[in-house]
Amino acid sequence: MSTRRHYLIAGLLAFGAVVCLLLAVAVAKNIESHIDETYQRVQLATGGKNYRCAGDPAQVADDLAAYKAPQARQADRGTEYLRYDDDIVTVGPLGGEPCVVHLEGLNAGYRGGAFIFLGPGFYPGAPAGGAGGSGGGPGGTK
Repeated sequence: MSTRRHYLIAGLLAFGAVVCLLLAVAVAKNIESHIDETYQRVQLATGGKNYRCAGDPAQVADDLAAYKAPQARQADRGTEYLRYDDDIVTVGPLGGEPCVVHLEGLNAGYRGGAFIFLGPGFYPGAPAGGAGGSGGGPGGTK
């Protein structure tokens, strides 16, 4: 095989790799950008990003899960929890608002046990009790 043919094959492989990368980026669904584009951001007293939503928190969580399936999902006392690769999304009442989408990275309070224990799929979280015995997140005590 000639050197010219090797360069041609290498060029075709590099082009194919770039096309595959661009397709993967275009197809990948990012829950954070979806929430940012879909809901109105509000400033509330808690950390992370908060967005005002309308309707039933369970239905909003269903809509988010339909956009991108979470790795785990659980409900507790009117709040829906969705765990993704790098984020945890909670949907429920917060700060006088009936429906708030709260987005925070897993490295924020979640890995340190700031949320209640939600069962299998919500590792590495740990049980955490607040002053009144409730867990963190919307509707609970941190």
